[in-house]
Amino acid sequence: MAIEKMQKFNLIAFEQDQAAIMECLQDFQAVEFFSAEEYHSDTLPLFQQKQTDPQINEIEKQLSQVNGARNFLGPYLPRLGMIQALRKPIHHYTLPQLAEHAHTFDWQKACRQLKTDEKRLRAIEQEQLEISDQEDQLNHWRYFDERPAILSTFKATVGLLGTVPNSEYDHLKQKMGQLHNSYLEKLHQTSTTTYLLFIYLKDEQRKVQNVLHSVAFEEYHYPYENKPAEDLKNIKEKAKNLTIEEKKIKQQLKEKQDLYDELEMMAEYFDSLRDRLNSNQYLLESKYTIDVSGWIPVSKSKQLEKGIKNAVGSDYFLEFAEIKKEEYEEAPILLKNNKLVKPFEGLVEMYSLPQYGELDPTPFMMPFYALAFGLMVADFGYGLLLFLACFIGKRVLHFKEGMKQNINMFQICSVPTMMWGLVYGNIFGKQFSFQLLSTDSDITEILVMSVIFGFIQIMLGLGLKFYLLWCREKAKVKALFQAGSWILFLISAVMIVVGMLFVPETALQTVGIVSLIVSLVMVVIGGSFDGNTLIGKIGSGLYSFMDLTNYMSDLVSYTRLMALGVAGGSIGAAFNLIISYLPTPARFTVGIILFAALHGLNIFLSYLSAYVHGIRLQYLEFFGKFYTGGGRAFKPFKPKGSYVQVVSEQDEEED
Repeated sequence: MAIEKMQKFNLIAFEQDQAAIMECLQDFQAVEFFSAEEYHSDTLPLFQQKQTDPQINEIEKQLSQVNGARNFLGPYLPRLGMIQALRKPIHHYTLPQLAEHAHTFDWQKACRQLKTDEKRLRAIEQEQLEISDQEDQLNHWRYFDERPAILSTFKATVGLLGTVPNSEYDHLKQKMGQLHNSYLEKLHQTSTTTYLLFIYLKDEQRKVQNVLHSVAFEEYHYPYENKPAEDLKNIKEKAKNLTIEEKKIKQQLKEKQDLYDELEMMAEYFDSLRDRLNSNQYLLESKYTIDVSGWIPVSKSKQLEKGIKNAVGSDYFLEFAEIKKEEYEEAPILLKNNKLVKPFEGLVEMYSLPQYGELDPTPFMMPFYALAFGLMVADFGYGLLLFLACFIGKRVLHFKEGMKQNINMFQICSVPTMMWGLVYGNIFGKQFSFQLLSTDSDITEILVMSVIFGFIQIMLGLGLKFYLLWCREKAKVKALFQAGSWILFLISAVMIVVGMLFVPETALQTVGIVSLIVSLVMVVIGGSFDGNTLIGKIGSGLYSFMDLTNYMSDLVSYTRLMALGVAGGSIGAAFNLIISYLPTPARFTVGIILFAALHGLNIFLSYLSAYVHGIRLQYLEFFGKFYTGGGRAFKPFKPKGSYVQVVSEQDEEED
């Protein structure tokens, strides 16, 4: 349970084996590259920076084609609900499996077919818009039961189709009534426009044109050959056929889930290949060889050598180098903990990873966080419900690794939640007949217990600081005066309290006071170590007294363990009291729904509060005593898994 020990590696191989080596390292998933120039103390005269691979542009183009096809196909596939999506097994692939798929699957043909479907759907959409406009126009003229083209064949008369605003229709009708040998017919009318047929003698064309101009008449040129009703029927038939064709294409796309999965595999393959080609930025090259360097966990070194030998035979040179102390700031951090502690690594990562050579706080934080979480919820029913939900969820649903670790963390925290629920005698807000501590009458005892809990954790933090200064940094004087002084101070304070309250007739209180004075003197001396000048040492020593308020506030912060635990139980009890006021029939109908809803809300708020405040206690009250942080996460060269989950071939064989 510590930080994974790292080392540097340097690999020199023939240029012709670069592709095989980079694929081997990417599949290995346990090396992080840095520039090979940084590995060598002197610049190698035979090596130079490797140039950008010219294939990258082609790979980018191919990846873009595949993603374009995926993005088009995705919206037409059946959408899975959250539970359905989690029920779907997560398939894992290795790089060789992706490469084999890329060489057997005709992805270009699939992309072309999807591109054809995309173009056709766009064309159908455009045609439907045009047809909708045409249908709208024909609906206005469908009552004209002749071919409009016949109007242009008249010899002595003129026939026109056109529109006028509704407000001008009566005026037009009146004007046309004053003209002889003219005909006006209203074919259709909307809320704003009247659609008309005019027939008049050519001899009166000027008079009629003046009248039409005065009423804002707009002539309509009919664009078809048949009667409007017949053309409207043909247009509707065409629209129907387009709709059928569109549904057919979309139904075919809906059934191509397997093709989508294959395209995702292709996208992951091209994405991984692009990363391998981009790794040239870390490589050096000579006329015939390449030089690769990076970080690797010490425990993986033999596996790396075995993998390279399988990839290229014996034509390589591989060496490892231990990390020097001056390189600690550059070294990446990979935490290594057992199954019980590992789920809590995410909490440390949220704060800051430890520096290389520093102590991993996860195993020390884990039991305190879990116990504090349970104290702040403290209901057997809530804990049991969380445990069963996590247990069933992990067996019925399929989660990615990060989410699975979070679920494991909450399942572990559910155990102390049930434990403290038994101590408080609470189950869904109802109290057992037996209670070790009552949230109604033992508030003082619970408060003292919470402070003692905080006292123990703070003492552990100071003990870890003492250990780090004494053993890791070999600063024994600092350990005594900067950590030991506060340990003595807290112990002295406890001695005084115990002497005053429990054994007043003994010398324990006097010993505590003397020890307290000694500890404060040591605090001042320890604080003076941070000053550079005499005045600075005096000032920093006196300023260290300010930490007295910090330690007092730290202990007070742990009273939230009592406050939240009692509050959650009281709220649950209040909900039960409300339901108990319902009539008996309602209690077993509406009451059940209310019970589930109200306690569901209380469960959510209790767990949210416990999660947040538990983190706060670790970050501020505990980490602040001994932990620095500021480490950089280990970022291995491996497939991103943006499209499908990719595992190491070696891990696949072990499974």
